[in-house]
Amino acid sequence: MRGLIITLFMLVALLQSLATAQTISISGTVKNSGGGAIKDVTCTLAKVSGVSATTDASGNFSIVTTAVVKMSSSGAQPLSFSLNGRELYIHSTEKELNGIASVYSSDGKRVSSVNFTKMNSSSGSILLPSFTAGLNILKITLNGKTYTSPLLQLPGLSARLQCVSGNSDMNQLTLAKSAAAAADVDTLVMRKTGFSEKRTPISSYTVSNLAITMDSIVATTCNATTLKAAGMCRSNHQILIGAAVDQRGVNNELIGKEFNYITADNAMKWDATEGTEGVFTFGTADQIVSAAQSKGVKVKGHALVWHSQLPKWVESINNRDRIQSVMKKHIETVMEHFGNKIIAWDVVNEAIKTDSDVGSGNARMRESVFYNLIGEDFIPLAFKMAREYADSHNMKDMKLYYNDYSIDGDNDKSRFLRKKVKEWLDKGAPIDGIGFQMHIGPPNNIPTAQAVKDNMDYYASLGLDVLISEWDINLCGGLVTAAQQSQLYHDITAVCVNNPKCVAITWWGVNDEESWLNNFGGAICNTTNPRQNSQSLLFNNNGQKKAVYTQVLNALNGK
Repeated sequence: MRGLIITLFMLVALLQSLATAQTISISGTVKNSGGGAIKDVTCTLAKVSGVSATTDASGNFSIVTTAVVKMSSSGAQPLSFSLNGRELYIHSTEKELNGIASVYSSDGKRVSSVNFTKMNSSSGSILLPSFTAGLNILKITLNGKTYTSPLLQLPGLSARLQCVSGNSDMNQLTLAKSAAAAADVDTLVMRKTGFSEKRTPISSYTVSNLAITMDSIVATTCNATTLKAAGMCRSNHQILIGAAVDQRGVNNELIGKEFNYITADNAMKWDATEGTEGVFTFGTADQIVSAAQSKGVKVKGHALVWHSQLPKWVESINNRDRIQSVMKKHIETVMEHFGNKIIAWDVVNEAIKTDSDVGSGNARMRESVFYNLIGEDFIPLAFKMAREYADSHNMKDMKLYYNDYSIDGDNDKSRFLRKKVKEWLDKGAPIDGIGFQMHIGPPNNIPTAQAVKDNMDYYASLGLDVLISEWDINLCGGLVTAAQQSQLYHDITAVCVNNPKCVAITWWGVNDEESWLNNFGGAICNTTNPRQNSQSLLFNNNGQKKAVYTQVLNALNGK
């Protein structure tokens, strides 16, 4: 007797760390198509020992667990697959795999898809495009045959619920209808497809009253004495604490002591790595990476595709095919050189502009050689190039980010980018996260912590990481007072701590002396001594902790 398998995928980000282990309750009712309860159906969180429940005489089950589990293999023969995050592993009795994996919303609209061809033997893996939180449907067309499973993405849980009964001849199921899904799912109706049986199987089963609940999130209070220790003090939500550096800054004693993450401010940009076409130079960048590794510090690459700091030879290209070829070669060569020494890349930087630097007025795509020749699709294309190269060269864990400024407030630019990111994801762009540049103070915007939270929450709801990628709050001209600076540093840090998808905070410089505002700040501050007036970072010119350091440390500690 073939077993009834009802598989429900729940994809999500890591839970925020809790004072105690988080309890997850999953309950539901299994009935036949006539509404009758089905007893003795076993529902299990796959591959988690002891985490299961059997339906009672009324068809009800309830699973309670504190485990945060990963998905494991399941599926109707001849196809089986497992999903871990967006990594889809496929196994088939077919000798060769060719097809397409598509994610549909519950109303049947395709939201993303990815092709796969000629996988090794009869198994392989692909990276699914990102898809939004809520109920989705995964359809895999393999060698002309289509397989369907419901896919549910909810924040805070990574698991697969499987209910099995011996009462049916069905083993290939498709989603017939569903209620709208957000935090709870009311009803999933499964029906048999594609079988011609002499026996008359039960035509459908209903899993109803399905609810996924979690106990309240209570942030752990830590007592760490350094920034990096405070960022890492929660086992389920660790935040990397970073600084932008040059080859001098990486040797600052604070790197490794307070910071466990760096971004090379200029050494990995196009003009620094490929000033002459086909001639790649990595000397300065290699020094930075080597010094970071010697201190056990992780490195983020910045930035593969950007309209600024481009060599003239790139800017002069006037052919679409050529710019695509040049972009692909540059991305692949730079990624190949650093390999897994880099844990993440800003793939595309600052592709949106407005009439003002504060994010207001006529938000639109920024003109660049990439946009002018390829159009807006240069962004999904760049991410696909980077993802495909990473996945095929032992860099499957590489994170790929879009990075921009003035997207933290409630303004034209932040709203425009929200829409665009969703469109890029729908086009299959394998974006892993959004980097928030927060150069707060003149000439940029001064966002509220609530606006930052709203923007981060939106991207987290899409399953994306969020990170503060470039941060300073400068005191030039009195636009931001010292009291405001202190409050903003605390409150925005707390926003990151309280968002389980916030993975890193990077200050744009190690201390006030090494701030980029020392060079750029003269025009901003209209002063002859901007390094004294910007006071934008957590350490003073001598590397000593400032009062704002304590505010940030307290927020990281959950205080």
